[in-house]
Amino acid sequence: MPLLTDYDWRTKYDPDEGPLIQQFYLAALSCAQRYDRTTGYFSATALAIAARGIEGLVLNAGRMRMVVGCTLGQPEADAIEKGQSLKDTVAGMLLAMPLAGANKDEREALELLAWMVAKGHLEIKVAVPCDENHNPVMSHAIFHEKAGVIEDKTGSRLAFAGSINETAYGWLHNWESFHVFCDWDGGINHVDAEERTFAQLWADKARRAKVLDVPSAIRDDLLRFLPPDDQEPERVKRARTGVAPPEGASSEPAKAAPASPQAGSDETRKQVWNTIWGAPRRPGGERIAEATSAVTPWPHQVRAFDRMVSHWPPRLLIADEVGLGKTVEAGLLLRYAWLSGRASRILVLAPKAVMTQWQIELREKFNLNWPLYDGKTLKWYPSPLMKGHLEKEVARDEWHREPFVIASSHLMRRRDRQVELLEDAEPWDLIVLDEAHHARRKSPGAVKEGPPNLLLQLMQKLKNRTQGLLLLTATPMQVHPVEVWDLLALLAMPDAWSRGAFLEFFRKSGDGNPSHDDLEMLAALFRAAEAAFGPVAMDVAVRRTAGKSRLKAQKVLRALRDTAATPRRQLTAEERRSAVAIMRAHTPVAGLISRHTRDLLREYHRRGMIDSLIASRMVVDEFLDMTAAEAQAYEALEDYISTTYNAAAQDKRSAVGFVMTIYRKRLASSFFALRKTLEERLDVVTGQANLPFDVLRTAEDAEDDEDESGDQSDDDAVAAQKAVALNIEESGDIEALLSQVRRLPVDSKAIRLAEVLHSLQAGSFHAMDNTLLPAYPQAIVFTQYTDTLDYLRDYLKGEGFSILCYSGRGGEWLQPDGRWKTLSREETKRRFRRGDAQVLVCTDAAAEGLNFQFCGALINFDSPWNPMRVEQRIGRVDRLGQRFDRITIVNLMYEDTVETDVYRALRARINLFTAVVGRLQPILSTLPQRIAAAALTGPDGRQQARANLVAHLQQEAAAPAQDSFDIDDAIDAAMDVGERPPAPYGLKELGRLLDHPKLLPPGTEAQRANAKDVFWLQPGAPKVAVTTDAEFFEDHPESLEFWTPGSPAFPDAGAAGGLGSDPAVLSDLLRD
Repeated sequence: MPLLTDYDWRTKYDPDEGPLIQQFYLAALSCAQRYDRTTGYFSATALAIAARGIEGLVLNAGRMRMVVGCTLGQPEADAIEKGQSLKDTVAGMLLAMPLAGANKDEREALELLAWMVAKGHLEIKVAVPCDENHNPVMSHAIFHEKAGVIEDKTGSRLAFAGSINETAYGWLHNWESFHVFCDWDGGINHVDAEERTFAQLWADKARRAKVLDVPSAIRDDLLRFLPPDDQEPERVKRARTGVAPPEGASSEPAKAAPASPQAGSDETRKQVWNTIWGAPRRPGGERIAEATSAVTPWPHQVRAFDRMVSHWPPRLLIADEVGLGKTVEAGLLLRYAWLSGRASRILVLAPKAVMTQWQIELREKFNLNWPLYDGKTLKWYPSPLMKGHLEKEVARDEWHREPFVIASSHLMRRRDRQVELLEDAEPWDLIVLDEAHHARRKSPGAVKEGPPNLLLQLMQKLKNRTQGLLLLTATPMQVHPVEVWDLLALLAMPDAWSRGAFLEFFRKSGDGNPSHDDLEMLAALFRAAEAAFGPVAMDVAVRRTAGKSRLKAQKVLRALRDTAATPRRQLTAEERRSAVAIMRAHTPVAGLISRHTRDLLREYHRRGMIDSLIASRMVVDEFLDMTAAEAQAYEALEDYISTTYNAAAQDKRSAVGFVMTIYRKRLASSFFALRKTLEERLDVVTGQANLPFDVLRTAEDAEDDEDESGDQSDDDAVAAQKAVALNIEESGDIEALLSQVRRLPVDSKAIRLAEVLHSLQAGSFHAMDNTLLPAYPQAIVFTQYTDTLDYLRDYLKGEGFSILCYSGRGGEWLQPDGRWKTLSREETKRRFRRGDAQVLVCTDAAAEGLNFQFCGALINFDSPWNPMRVEQRIGRVDRLGQRFDRITIVNLMYEDTVETDVYRALRARINLFTAVVGRLQPILSTLPQRIAAAALTGPDGRQQARANLVAHLQQEAAAPAQDSFDIDDAIDAAMDVGERPPAPYGLKELGRLLDHPKLLPPGTEAQRANAKDVFWLQPGAPKVAVTTDAEFFEDHPESLEFWTPGSPAFPDAGAAGGLGSDPAVLSDLLRD
């Protein structure tokens, strides 16, 4: 019998050097007298993989212990909750998936395992995943890393652990890699760790698993494979005689020879659909969610998705910079959760303005047509097969029974609606909250800190009614630590990290030189973070260590992890600084936030991980003098605003102030927008028109209104405030203002806009440093208001530009007869992409979800009072895949206005809009209220109010960050994506399936029109065009169904006739 020490074991094994059975298993187990092994799934394939090479163990009269993972689904979890014993539940679940060798190699492996069990050479136990209280829970995979320990007759031990893909695909394609550690060659700590882990499992002392003896019925099921007449298994016979496997057999399991698709057998068809719907529920099935989507994720999106899937149920805050695709990360997770069956109830909460964007993105990128709930009805996306089934009226106590739904966070935060989620609805498996930064409190961290706003109150209660919770924000996250703690406390904050401890940690670690007592407090919190989120990654620790020394990093980590204080007191000053830096990189901020920045993606590009450059921004500010007539009208309105507001009774001031600020914001947009608003008000005041006001204007005003706590106004509340103010305004004053505005000639800012557009197209436009910018054949012009859009499109049309528009009315295209034709969102984007228009004029609210990576110039015709709205605009073009290396952003502003004063103060301090804004986001979010206060000041104090506002902003912008808290410093983003096995199937295989009519469900028909387009017919539905080509679908989402799971045109799981235990390889089943 050879010894383990006779071999020169490599530290890592993978398929590049040949089959692993020859490289490792046969040699290692020929030395073995003891073999302890964990395997993740009780299936024929997984057991056969675990059995590789064990005939050598049998010849040595050795013993094997195996712990097999058994993951529970929702039916099993429900049965346990109703009182069924765990043992009976596991037995019933495993019996429902009887072992069945799909090929000769699997059957021989099962024969060998059965014989070993019967002869006492093998003991098997089953491990069920548990929560921290040792209660069984639903989970996807109990052993993410598969491991084994081998011991020879001298007591030498070898341990291996790594990525061992226990699927048929992984086995057939030899997709695995693992590391090896030897206790005689420096690896004793690793070997001991694997021994301890297995011993805890075997003794049922593991914290996150409950281990049972294999139920007798399952043991009997395995014993069915015993060889007849007490013979030895075939593999043992061959090992004893040294006879090689029969010709054509392989040491690794051979691919099963599927029935020819042309045979069209019921069995083959059943196997095809069993694979399609069963494979996503198996280990490795998460890749199918990605492979059957209409989007190809970038490396950082893959990392975020893998992170969420591997920590199920996910509780995470995604805080990527604007334009980096946070909805792709969320969409991948939602598709996987649905497709794998791990979530049967999902709620997406989003601001009203982006609900439609969510529905569009989920359907067009991830083939999930989920309804919007608007407070009264459920509305689905109008895909070809959904026409005629788009809306359903539902009562308040019914809508939440819809298993997958998108609802307005602004609606559901209302006190009269919260009860529907907190009391009436069943718990959710997963909740997604978009624009999570709206869940906040007024003046966080201040002496007079306000309570949580309505949305934060809702989420604090809702967090306990969902297993998974995903928070999304594209708003820069360098904010007060209280705001971050409020959001992280919704997720999975360790108990030790209370609000006080969180704030103290960042305060006391700020200067890098805490006292001994403070270092003890920091180290205790660091150990709590490691207990909750796992050990800090060694590469992160090394990067944070002085000199980037691995040995020094290891010393510092040993000191921090020691419960005794002595090792920390013995650290040098340099090592203490390294210790603080390491601890700051491994807090709940790093454990619960996924954040990616453009700088990180630039590093990806430098390393060759992505092909596309990350564009840089060139910001050009144009400050324009008003004409004398414009200045006179501007001043007249300012006087009217302040006089009317200050003359109002105290109980009416809130409503009057709101309406006056609407005038002021619309004036800042354009004189035409002010004119249209004044005309609307005058018609109602004089009785020429009745309430309600124009719905689109009211919605735009509501979208722009947000108080200091982050609560946005509802449309109804805005309309009510407008109505209250009617009693204060006099028709004569409005008529006088209108008379001045109507006499104005062409808006001087519009004239400059046309000049800028001509220069951008000609390549004659200069940057702020006077360098010449490239030519841009197309440009996007943004404005807050549809009234301004109407004015600009008519003016620019007269200046010779071809124009497209997009607003709350939808897309619009000028016809030869001078009328504007309404276009769909799809058609608007298609026309602009192919160059039908030189200029796209659009509003803020309507631009959400319209991404234009092919356009490199953007002009802000007006500037919203919250600059973060402008950042959202820029995010439409500053996105992954931007065609131009440099994006040009032009800001048009009038001189001698409060908006320009504020902009100049911030631009000089923080390079506003040049890069994604960071630390000063809290200041920016308060600007609307502060500008409004200055605008409402009377004429005598107006200039002083403006000066004070500017001085305060400059002072705040220059102040150091509070509490030494910077979220980007607290997150050390990893670069490597890691090795990923291929998806068991994807769009290519589904496309081939359409060409095999005998494998399609009975009653369906596919007629290929061309390489990308197929006509699909199914019982009870009209014939529709379908495709499996992602690019083709992107160009025609409204007229095509994407033929992957999720589409109403795709046959449902019933076509499989029930899910079996081992899905096959779809590409093999489709082999001609």
